[in-house]
Amino acid sequence: MTHLTDDELRHLTRPAGHLATCAACRLRWDSWQHLAAATRQAAATLASDVRAPAFDLLLPDLAPEPTVTRPGLTRSWRTTGLLVLRQLRLMPRLLLPLSFAGLAAAVVIALVTPDPALASRYFAAGVVLVALLGSLATMARRGDPRTELLCALPISPVTVFTARLVLVLAADLLLALVGSGVVHAAGVGSGVFDLVTGWLGQSLLTSAIAVVGAVRWSTGVGAAAAFAAWCVGSLATLSRGGLAERVGAAVAQVWGTTPWTTALALVLFVLAVRQVRQLPERPREFA
Repeated sequence: MTHLTDDELRHLTRPAGHLATCAACRLRWDSWQHLAAATRQAAATLASDVRAPAFDLLLPDLAPEPTVTRPGLTRSWRTTGLLVLRQLRLMPRLLLPLSFAGLAAAVVIALVTPDPALASRYFAAGVVLVALLGSLATMARRGDPRTELLCALPISPVTVFTARLVLVLAADLLLALVGSGVVHAAGVGSGVFDLVTGWLGQSLLTSAIAVVGAVRWSTGVGAAAAFAAWCVGSLATLSRGGLAERVGAAVAQVWGTTPWTTALALVLFVLAVRQVRQLPERPREFA
């Protein structure tokens, strides 16, 4: 005799057919019925204790927002100083030694040049070159604001980039001031002020042009643009020559250390920072 399967027994609601004549199948069917009844009773008991909580209990406590206190002036300056100093880890390790060596070479060239006017121009050219290379180093592969390293920091890439740029320019200008004092002590130039004004405006302007080109396009474009501006400014401000006679007076207003030069360099630096803010989140490849 073929007995009913468990699936067949579960679907039967009353004993009929084979189930009415087979005692074994009837016993198994009774067991399934008792199990189903116990399951329904347990489910009804558990469901009766479940009650939806009140809507007010689902809302978080409406506590007042915490008051944010701004840090004091001393703490702000300390944080800014630490941020600037930490940028040394992102800069190339050879940047400071190379800057020192470049300025030392500019001092030596100025000291061995017999013509005081040429010595001052050679020293200014060396300072401009060192400041230009330092500005381009702020866009190195590790320090580029388009890399994931800066984007992963808790501070915005714009702030980090600005702090790094300030650090590099301050270090180069400080070394240049020391070099100017050494050159003046050796008897070159009419005074320290004349030596400083001979390179300060040029350094700021060429560095700003280099940074704008490097941020917008690539370090190569920034270097080429800054070098071209330096060549034009230097040739146009010579004591004699066709270009100097035609545009020398006008170029000197933005190539020397004048308020116009400082304002133009500041505008270019601000433009570079704004370009960093507008860069896409995904870093692009270097040209």
